[in-house]
Parts: sequence; C-alpha cells; structure tokens
Amino acid sequence: MGIELSTGRAWVGVDQQVGHGSADALFALTDEQYLSTLAAGWMTGSFLGECWRGEHDDLLLFHPGGARFRPEQWFPRRARMLPPKLAGELWWHVDALGEPLDGERAELSRGLAGGTARETTDADGVRSIAFRLVGDGAYPRPAALIAGLTAGSDRKQARVILGAPVDASGDVFAIEGERIRLGFVGDGLVEVSLERVRTPPPPGGPIGVFLAALGEPEQGRRFQAAAQLAGERSQRWMASSSFGRRVLVFTDGVEMQVQDDRVLSVRLGLSPGTTEPSYRHAAELVPGVPWPATRADLHRALGAPVDSSGGTDLHRFGHRDLLIGYGVGPQGEAPTQITAVLSGVSISHGIHRWRSGDFTLFLDILGRASSNPLVAHVRGLRGVRLRMRGDVVAAVELDASGERFVGFIDGLPADPRRKDIPFGAPAEYGKHDDLWAFEQGWVHVRADARGRIACIVVSIADEVPDGLAVRPWMFGRDHMDEWRQLSSPR
Repeated sequence: MGIELSTGRAWVGVDQQVGHGSADALFALTDEQYLSTLAAGWMTGSFLGECWRGEHDDLLLFHPGGARFRPEQWFPRRARMLPPKLAGELWWHVDALGEPLDGERAELSRGLAGGTARETTDADGVRSIAFRLVGDGAYPRPAALIAGLTAGSDRKQARVILGAPVDASGDVFAIEGERIRLGFVGDGLVEVSLERVRTPPPPGGPIGVFLAALGEPEQGRRFQAAAQLAGERSQRWMASSSFGRRVLVFTDGVEMQVQDDRVLSVRLGLSPGTTEPSYRHAAELVPGVPWPATRADLHRALGAPVDSSGGTDLHRFGHRDLLIGYGVGPQGEAPTQITAVLSGVSISHGIHRWRSGDFTLFLDILGRASSNPLVAHVRGLRGVRLRMRGDVVAAVELDASGERFVGFIDGLPADPRRKDIPFGAPAEYGKHDDLWAFEQGWVHVRADARGRIACIVVSIADEVPDGLAVRPWMFGRDHMDEWRQLSSPR
C-alpha cells in the first residue's frame, strides 16, 4: 500500500500472475480505505478479492503485465531494524532527518507532504521537519501521518499511540532516537514536528573501529582497520545475480555487508557454542567492560540506549547505529550479537547466500575509477589483468595459466570445465563460449575443444567481444544436460 506522489492518490497492491511469476497490480483506494487499512495494518472486507477477480479495473493504476513488473518510480518502504511502534507515513519523514536537502529521502519526504513541510537544516542535513494538520498549508493526509492521531486528537490519545513523553511538557516523544514534538491548541492536536537529536561521539576500542568502517569504501583505510580485527576473509557471498549486496564472512566471527562501494554493516556474534559465528575477541570489544558482559555493563559503557524493543537496544552515534541483542545469561541479560549499521539502512542477517568467490570482486569494480581502493586491491592479485576505458575498469581478465580460476568461485575444481561454473543456464552460449548476465555486467567463459576453461573475462555490457558464435538460451529448446555434455572430452 502506498501513495502516488504525482497525484496524491492512495493505492493497494494486488498480486497478479505474470508468466511464471507474479507481481502487484496497483488499484486506487478511497481516503477512508487507505486510512482504515493503515490503522489496522491489513485490509478488511472483500475489496482485494474483487480487484483480483477484475471487478474494479476502473480503479487500476498500474498492471505488471506490460513492459515493467513495477512502476518506474518505485520506492519500497524499508524494513526497520527495530520493530516499529506505530504506523503511518511518518517513517518516510523520519528517514529524511540528517539527509542532505537534495538527497533522495529528503525529496521523497517533501513529495509525500505535497510541499507542506517546513524544514530546517544544519551542516549534517535536515535538522527538523514540521507539519501543520489544520488550515492553509496543512499536510495532505493529516490522519495518515501517525495512524490513530489526527487534527483535534487530545493528549490522552497521543500517549496511547506514542507512549510516555520524554520531557516535563508532556508533548515530546521519542522515536528511534529522534523526537516527535506535538503542538496543541487547547487540547486539540494541530501540528507534528520531527527533530533530530544530537548524539555522543562513538566509543573507543575495537567497537569504535567497526563503527568507523560504516559508509567507507571496501578496502579503504578504515575498512582495512576493521578487517584486521575480524580475521581473514573466508567468503564473499552474492545474494543473487540481480542484487548488488555482498556478505563478507571473516574467520574471527565477523560478517560485513557491502553494496555500491561502501560498508553497510558489521555484525559480531557473541554466543559461543552455538551454530552462529562468535567473535573471538569479545573481551577486548568495549573498553572498560568486563566479559562476560551484562546489559547493565554495556549501558554504563555506551550510555543509555536511544530506543529499545524487547531484547534489542539501539545506540546512535551520529549517522552510525549500534544494535545490541540480548538473551538470558548466568549473570542476567547478556549480549548475543552486536550489529553496527549505517543509520537509515536496513540489513537482514538471513540474506540469501547464492554464490561466493572472487567473481563478486570483479563484477563490483566494473565502471569504477583506477583510484578506487577495491580496484587497487584487485590490480594487486596475481593472474588478473584489468582492461581500462579511460580511467575506469571496463573488464577483468583471468590469464590462461588458470592461476585465479580456483578462487573465481568457491568450490571450483583445480582443472575446471565449463559445466563446473554453477551459475545455472547461461544467457547465451555456443560451442566454446558461455555468457552469463549480472547486474553490473557479463561473465564470459571460453572453453577449449575438450571443455576445459581456457579464459574468463568479466566485463561491462558493451565490452563483450563481437562475433562470438553464441545464441540466446531458450527454455524448452535448450536443456542443462545437453549443455553439460559440451564439457565432455571428445
């Protein structure tokens, strides 16, 4: 469910079958339908079923059976690192705090408010956002800003929705470490303001090193400092061929997630004896904290959390968050994991791990400048040659000696054949060549007459060699068993 920014119309998505998959068709909602669904968390009645059966095609705003599965301007709501305590459009505006005025999140907030928001800024970006709920320049959907509150709501209802206030006035509340300030005339709500809270400097010690790596380029100076505390990198996982996020697994119980040339998160397991990775140097993690530590110990060292949900505390240091999960230990509540994550970024520890290997490195440096730290790292690998276009990487070539073949994909044998590349059906293939399409570019594998891999090239889209004797893979015509037979000695 969402809002069409250009018109302000509310919509709901209804699953539709499209070929072998499915995607949402978008149907317009009345204001009443939108507000009631927002407050309840689900839509009651038969409307969704009626849309699915084609009874409301006059309300259809978008259907996925055309050229796209989703509209061109599609901004999905992010999953929050703490379970949200309230519903409403407010979360889009919370995510705009601390962002530059011309940043995507600030522009989305402005578009959702229809130009009615009053913003203040400082050196860090958007400092506060205020919304009138009544009169000229009022928020276009005042009852949708915070589900359960609207113009005229009283203080008692505000406390039901927002919990206990954090100041003596009784009109300021906390939300993920930020502040919601309510304005009343008499006992009726007329304004809602969001304000960013100044945070303490990050802690020292190893935990401070891990926090400092957030937002930094992979293989940059701060990344390398964190990696030295994490042990050797053992795997670099790709989630899927169309998703750019990577999971870096280190031998000392540390996992990082990186995307678009920056570190998004660092996760430290703290539960030895379980199947989860556990950080080997936990006793040195937070200066002055005895180990095993309790929740109270970490509160004394890091300060009180800015927000909590059940067994998880949120600490904020500028644009960097620290989420600490707790379980029951012999001395009380004990930390089970610590995740450092950029504020406003959502990560999942259960992210799908599809394939791991150096090919993820090679894809990620395509189109990047020679000065990029990750490019410099790959340039230093033996058996690898970079082909540049101007100052950016156009292709990565593995030489015919096969020195890098084994590490190209984890699990590849020492003398690999084309059938050993575990990417599934190639996008195009021929007697000697296979091409797989990825988000950043192509992987081209050339095999000799006996099916042994002779060379591998990872390239941006327009660097694929011309004149290859290949044809597109067509399901129904082409079969994996027949393709694998191309690797058999002849």
